[in-house]
Formats: sequence, structure tokens, C-alpha cells
Amino acid sequence: MKKLTLTIATFSLLTTYSCKKSGEGNKSVIVKENVEESIHHENGKTDTAYAAEKTMKNGDKESTESTYRYVAEDGSSALVTFKNDQEGNTISIRSNNATLYAKEEKSDGKTTIYKNQNVEIKSEGDHVTITQENHVIELKKARGQ
Repeated sequence: MKKLTLTIATFSLLTTYSCKKSGEGNKSVIVKENVEESIHHENGKTDTAYAAEKTMKNGDKESTESTYRYVAEDGSSALVTFKNDQEGNTISIRSNNATLYAKEEKSDGKTTIYKNQNVEIKSEGDHVTITQENHVIELKKARGQ
């Protein structure tokens, strides 16, 4: 019993001193964010455009994320995020509380193809096309972006 009490006391003492938080944070990580939201009125309709860009630097490693709002033909919207870092380029598409991720497979400068198992995502200019077997979803960047 004495050994258990001594072990618990030692563990508590060690965690108290080792978990001391510093308010300074990690000064080698630099994050810059730009977020733009706007509303456009055209023919009585309201269109919300969304764009966010984020750059993170940690020493010699740098990654950038750009997020834009895209719309489908049926009017539903999705947030499309392009991430570029030293590990490769990825795309994520968030809609209806679900997110689809894919890694870049090839790019010719104008068109980029991303793949994740049986899903292929093609990004070309302001258009993103998601293909899974016989299902095709076309997305177009929201106006104002």
C-alpha cells in the first residue's frame, strides 16, 4: 500500500512540474490568414462568395491552403480546399457535413487530377468535376471569386 501511495504521489508531482504551460507558444510557426466574404445582388438574388487563404511556415517547411465556395447545378454549395505542401498537393470538398479528400495524381498546369480509391476529381480553372463510377457531379466556383 505504501508503494502504491508513493508511486501516485511521485507521478502527481512529476506531472505537476512537467505540464507547466508557457504562454509564449511556438514562435517558429507563422500563420497568415486572409478571409473574404461578400454578398452580391443580381436580378433580385443573393449570392454569397467565400474565399480563405492560409499560409503556414515552420522553419523551412511551408504549406498553403486556399478555400473557395463552389456551387453545383442544383444550387447546393460546397467548400473546396486546395492544400499545397512538401508532402504533396491535396483537395478536400466539404458539403452536407461530409468531406471528401484526394491526393494529386497528375497535373499539366491547367488541369489537375486528384484520386482517392474509386473517386476522381478534376480541377480545371473555375470548375471541379467529381466522378465516381457512373456518377458525375459538376461544381463551379461561386460568383465574385
